[in-house]
Amino acid sequence: MDTASLTTFLNVAEQSSFTKAASDLSLAQPTVTARIKKLERDLACDLFHRTGALIRLTTAGQRFRRYAHKIVKLSQMAEETVLEGAASGDALSVGADSGLASYRLVPIIEYLYRRHPELALEIRPMEEDPWSRIGDSDVDCAFFIDVCKSSPKADSTLLCPEPLVLVTGPDGPLGREPVPTSRLAKYPLLCAHRDSGYQRLFERTLSGAADSRIRALSFGSIDAVKHALTAGLGIALLPRLSVATELADGRLVEVPWTAPFQVFTQVAWHREIRTDPRFSMLLDAAARATAEQVADAGTRPAHRSAL
Repeated sequence: MDTASLTTFLNVAEQSSFTKAASDLSLAQPTVTARIKKLERDLACDLFHRTGALIRLTTAGQRFRRYAHKIVKLSQMAEETVLEGAASGDALSVGADSGLASYRLVPIIEYLYRRHPELALEIRPMEEDPWSRIGDSDVDCAFFIDVCKSSPKADSTLLCPEPLVLVTGPDGPLGREPVPTSRLAKYPLLCAHRDSGYQRLFERTLSGAADSRIRALSFGSIDAVKHALTAGLGIALLPRLSVATELADGRLVEVPWTAPFQVFTQVAWHREIRTDPRFSMLLDAAARATAEQVADAGTRPAHRSAL
C-alpha cells in the first residue's frame, strides 16, 4: 500500500471524479484507475460506487479514508524529518493535549526559554492516546492529563494533581444544587476531544450510573467548549485551571458534583531520550514551573517520581 496510491485515492474521494483527480495529480486517467483498482484488490473490497459519471465512497471507502489520511501524513512527516537532516534533529517534538497547551504548557515553555533560549521545541497538538503517539515515535514526549498509570511503551512522571470541575453556562441545563450522577447522563456532554483520559473516565462513570445513551459533542479545543457552555448547550468536565477566570466572573457556573476519580498532569517520554540533556532541561523546567503554578494556586503538588 504505497503513499502514491493512497494520495490518488484521497484525491479521487475529494474530487468525486477520476478525471479531475488525474488532472490535479498530473497523471493519465488510466494510471489513476489502475491505482484505485490495485487498492481495492489489496483490501478485497470496493472503495467507490461508480454510477456513470458519479463517483462516491462506499462505506468501506469512508472508513479507509481516515486511515489513508493518517498514513500519508505520517509518511510526509518522516520524509520531511529525513530531508531536514541535522536541523530537524535539534528540536524536541512535544505533544500536548488541549487541556494543557495553554494552561500548563505555556508557563513551562516560558520558564524554559528564559533560562535556555537556545533550546528548540516543536509543539504538536495531541487528540488521541499519548502512549500511542510515543509508541509510534510521533513525538519525543507528551504532556497530558490522566489517572496515574504506567505503560510498557514509555517512562513517565507526575507533575501535579489536576483538579476537575463540572461546569455549565449561567443559563445551562443544571442549576447550583447537587446533582446525582445518574441525572448527568441526560444532558449533552461538551468536550475538546473524547479521547482525552478524563473525558473517557467521565463518560464511563455516567454510562455505569444510568441507562440513557451518552450524548457527547467534541469541539476540538477547550476555548470552543467554553463558548458552547456559555450558549447553554450542555455540561462539561474540565480542568479547574482552564475555567478559573470564567467561574470567577460568572460566565460559567460550577455544578456541585465530584468526579469519583483523580487525574494528574503528567509527562511521558521515549526511554532513549531520558539521557538527552535537552530533555533533561525540559523535564526540570516542567517540574519547577508546575510547582510554582501549584503554589500560586494554593494547592500541593504531587510527589514527583517516575511511574
